[in-house]
Amino acid sequence: RLIMDKKKENGLEPVETEVVEEVVAEEVVAEEATEEVAVAAEKPANTSKKAAIGAAVKEWARKQMVTLKRKPQRIPLLFISIVSIIWLFWLFTFSRTASRFSTIDYAGLSIFVNTMLSILIIFLFLNAFPKRKKPNIALVVLIFVFMVAMIAMDVLYYYEVHKFIYIDKGVNEAGLASAPYALKSLTYAIAHIVLQGLSIIIFALFPVYKKLLLKVNTAKEVEGNDINETIDMVD
Repeated sequence: RLIMDKKKENGLEPVETEVVEEVVAEEVVAEEATEEVAVAAEKPANTSKKAAIGAAVKEWARKQMVTLKRKPQRIPLLFISIVSIIWLFWLFTFSRTASRFSTIDYAGLSIFVNTMLSILIIFLFLNAFPKRKKPNIALVVLIFVFMVAMIAMDVLYYYEVHKFIYIDKGVNEAGLASAPYALKSLTYAIAHIVLQGLSIIIFALFPVYKKLLLKVNTAKEVEGNDINETIDMVD
């Protein structure tokens, strides 16, 4: 007890407490500084990662645009192919209607012609635009003929089925209720007419958006160099 009283009188204990507090404070500051450095190191890494992804997406978009500039016929080809695939999906509904109501005039014929032309038009389109050569005008005209013929077949199908159901009364309400795909096929026929009409418009506007695509700047700038990537536009 006398030793403790002496330490208190000489002021030794408070000094030791102050030293400990200063050491703890310095350790806390050091830890905070370390955390700040770690966070600062993570930010540039995340930023560079986002920049790399953005640059990759931009480069992919540029390459796609270059491809379209070289082969702009891919735009109408894509739309025509989608319409053909849609028709093939709807073919089951049309076929069931024609087989169920076999007395409908020209229904089977229109379905067969549309299916055949939907497949042939894709091969015809591929041959109409040979690589590095001018388009084959005769085949281009034939593509338009195919699309108009498919619209005519849709109109014929719609007229005959509609007449059979509502005018000639070839099917009663009970028969129609058991075969709802007959009415659905009429809706599909109208939709196919619309899609074929859009195909004709898109294909007819091919020279217009071909010129617009050629005006798009797709040159790739190289850092530290004034040379730009040149694109061979000969097709």
